[in-house]
Amino acid sequence: MQFKSFFKSPGVWLKGNTHAHSTESDGKLTPEELSHEYGKRGYDFLFLTDHWKRTVAPTLPKGPLMIPATEINLTIRDSSYHVVCLGIKKEWKRRKFRSLGELARLAESQNVMLVMAHPYWCGLPSTNLIKAPEFVGLEVYNTCCDINIGKGYSAVHWDDVLASGKHVLGLAVDDVHHPEHLGKGWIMVRARKNTPAAILDAIKRGRFYSTQGPQIHDIRIERGSISISCSPVRRINLICRRSRGASCISDKDMTTFKRELPRDPGYLRVECIDAKGNIAWSNPFWL
Repeated sequence: MQFKSFFKSPGVWLKGNTHAHSTESDGKLTPEELSHEYGKRGYDFLFLTDHWKRTVAPTLPKGPLMIPATEINLTIRDSSYHVVCLGIKKEWKRRKFRSLGELARLAESQNVMLVMAHPYWCGLPSTNLIKAPEFVGLEVYNTCCDINIGKGYSAVHWDDVLASGKHVLGLAVDDVHHPEHLGKGWIMVRARKNTPAAILDAIKRGRFYSTQGPQIHDIRIERGSISISCSPVRRINLICRRSRGASCISDKDMTTFKRELPRDPGYLRVECIDAKGNIAWSNPFWL
């Protein structure tokens, strides 16, 4: 995808989580309790991704738009994959897949988006993801995996996949199972309106950024330079392939950053990190 800023494009900003489990599978909160808790935190939408189950829950007053989805797991040649399936229109019966290609073909036939869940937690080497059939995104941050066993960050997996030439998006999620997982990683989507179809379309197009708190207000590329505006942060990273890229580190808060584009970056993505270490991740773009 060539870079085209969407930050000021027509639409609304919507806060949401694409990975959540309720008592319909192995979560500790009911869908109604999840709605209440995410509503208190200002979320606009929540995908319910119970394991092998398409949980349909009403959207409650003052609660986020509840969107049914599912998470499935499969083992291929001793490698374990967990995949979040967004846009699923009917429940998939539990089954064994002979390959990731078989899953990808099923998803394509039903216009379902596949997101690789917590690859670090799964123990997946990056080579597996590089060889995998096309998938829309992977979870660059997963709250549950971070809190439970310290394997919540998968940025290295993401960069390895991007460096291979795959155009893959990065999502920060809660993967909520327990109350302590709530509200620590989310995406900010620029959608036409707050409907399931508009949200799914915006995610597929990469019109969002992921965050643990910092806000990215705009990213611009003009005349060989990149300009970034954001909420107060202490560090901004420009991540590219190989050893290219740059970091700007300050002992004071900064809200803007501009510099010449790295030479031959391949892909480029932005990280904004605040004084507490919370990160916002832009999606990658190719130059």
